[in-house]
Parts: sequence; structure tokens; C-alpha cells
Amino acid sequence: MRLEGKAALITGIDASLGRQIAVHFAREGASVAGVGQSEDGPRAIEEVRQAGGMGVYLDADTSKRGDAEKVVAGTIDAFGRIDVLVNYNPVRRILGTVVDMTDEEFDEQMTADIMRVVRLGRHAIPAMAKGGGGAVINISSINSDGLKGRALRSASKAALNSLTIAMALDHGPQHIRVNALVLGPVGASGRGGDGGGDPSPIGQVATLDQVAAAAVFLASEEAAAITGVLLRIDGGRSLRTSDPA
Repeated sequence: MRLEGKAALITGIDASLGRQIAVHFAREGASVAGVGQSEDGPRAIEEVRQAGGMGVYLDADTSKRGDAEKVVAGTIDAFGRIDVLVNYNPVRRILGTVVDMTDEEFDEQMTADIMRVVRLGRHAIPAMAKGGGGAVINISSINSDGLKGRALRSASKAALNSLTIAMALDHGPQHIRVNALVLGPVGASGRGGDGGGDPSPIGQVATLDQVAAAAVFLASEEAAAITGVLLRIDGGRSLRTSDPA
């Protein structure tokens, strides 16, 4: 098992992607501390246990300074260490242009995508370093390229990508790897269009299983030489082509 003996802190466990990542980690031998804020969180931890892993549920809002410290401490209390941090923060999608957005929406989006990562990293990274190193996986989006009608999300995800690279540079000497999964649409079947009308050249969207498998890989020793990578899982939607016409 690729994650045997590792302890992982995974946020957003009460959402479908966070739950799937947690279950995949458990199948690979990891102990999982899952963070959420709804009744779906404990259900996800039960799935972790059914998959053969040790699991604890931490009810917290990691956008709050005290809660970020609490969940890192809770992970260490439960498992004695923290080896992997997965930052997945499912939040409402704030659409519109800079003309549309409010100051409150700006703060909400930036807190969700940036401050949560900063606050968790502030406590998790020293704990990882003390244990000899670890891996941080940030969940980003192809919105980071800049999309029409999604000005705020475009800005926050671009900031998250840059933060990922900066963290990789800053904490590499402590043997901490930091990477991001940059996601396009995620579906149940993986089937998209035919490659013509669908913006994916292969007519494919990623499945939850495929995203979770990529997270397992980045957390494992197989990825020991990989850091600062923005791994796109988007069926090729963000590829840029030139039309000779």
C-alpha cells in the first residue's frame, strides 16, 4: 500500500470529492483526519473505516484562525504525526465581473481559496518538518487561466497556483513537497462530448476516482521528486491551439 503509515489531514470531507480522496487514501493505508461542517462528514469517516483505514472527524471551519490550529492539533492527537495535507475547499461559485462583485464576496472567495491554505500551512508545515517532511496538495481549478464572467474565481485560483509554487520553494529544504491539482469539470462517468462540440479534445471529463488517484500519487513516495507542479486534470480543455485559418 502506497500510503501505509502516513497520517493525512483532508479538508472538505463532507463534499463528494473530499470524501473520495479520503477513501482512496484509506485504501492505500493512510490514517485520515477529515474536516467538515455538516452531517455528511461523519458519514465520510465511516466510509474511510469501511475502506480499512483509521479515521477521525473534525468539525471545524478552517477559514477561522483558531479552527485551523485545532484541526492540525487534532490530527496529531489522533495519529501522533501529520504527513499529508489536502486543501480542498468546496465553496459557492461567485460569478460575475469586477463590476458585479462586492467587497464581502471578495473576502469570502479569498478566504476560502487562500487564507484557509495559509492558516492550515502555518500549523501543519512545522509539524510535518518535525516529522521529517511531508506533502501538501492544493485543489485548484482551470479558472486560474482567467474565464469570462468569473473574475473573482479566476483571481483566487491563480493566486492559489502561485502560492503553491512559492510554498514548494520555501519549504523544500524541510523535505516538504507542495503541488496542486488543477481541475476542469469533474463528472460521475468521465464521458464528455465527442471531441468536437465538447471543449475537451478527447471528449472527456475527469471522474472523482481519477482525481483521488492523482492525489494519492502526489502524496506517495512515487512522487518523491515532484514539487511545485500544477497538474492539470481537465481532459485537455485548457490546451491552446492555433487555427491556421
